[in-house]
Amino acid sequence: MDKMTLRIFQREVERQCRFALIAAEDLRQALNIHDKDRIWYSVQAFLVASGNISKLLWPPSPSIPERAAELRTTLAVPSSSPLEPRVFRNHFEHFDERLESWAISSQRHNFVDENVGPTGMIVGLDPGDYLRNFDTTHCAVTFRGDIYNLQPIIDAILNLYKTAATEANKPHWM
Repeated sequence: MDKMTLRIFQREVERQCRFALIAAEDLRQALNIHDKDRIWYSVQAFLVASGNISKLLWPPSPSIPERAAELRTTLAVPSSSPLEPRVFRNHFEHFDERLESWAISSQRHNFVDENVGPTGMIVGLDPGDYLRNFDTTHCAVTFRGDIYNLQPIIDAILNLYKTAATEANKPHWM
C-alpha cells in the first residue's frame, strides 16, 4: 500500500480511537450522575467506535491485499489484541435479531434490559434473560450471559490512539 493511503487509514484509526475515548469519558460521567440513557448512549457509541477500529484493523473482506496486516504492523497492534472481536458491537447493531432469539429461546420469558448495576443483582433469572446489562463493579457490559470487560479495550485504544496519532502525522512521502 502506498504511504499516502496508509496515512489515511492511520488517520481514520486515530479518529475512531478518539471517538471511543470520548464515549468512554462520557460513560464515566454518566455513571457518576446515574443518567441511565446517557450510560447506554455512551456504551453504544463506544461499541460502534471500537467495532470500526476492529474493521479497519481486521476487515471482513479487504480489497487491498495485505492492507490490514501493514496497518497493524505500523501501529504496533499485536495479534492478541482485545480490539479484534466485534461480538458486542454486533449484539447492539443486530439487537432486533438478538431480541427475536431471546423470544424464541427464553424458557421463562423474564426480561431484564438496560440494567445498570452488578451482574446478578436481580436474583432468580437465567443469564440469557439479561439482555443489556452494565456491571458497575467490573466496568463490563453483559449480554445474555456474554461478558465484555471495557477496561482492557479502553487501555488498548488509548495506546493505539497515541501510536496512530504519531504515525498519521508523518508525511506521506516518508
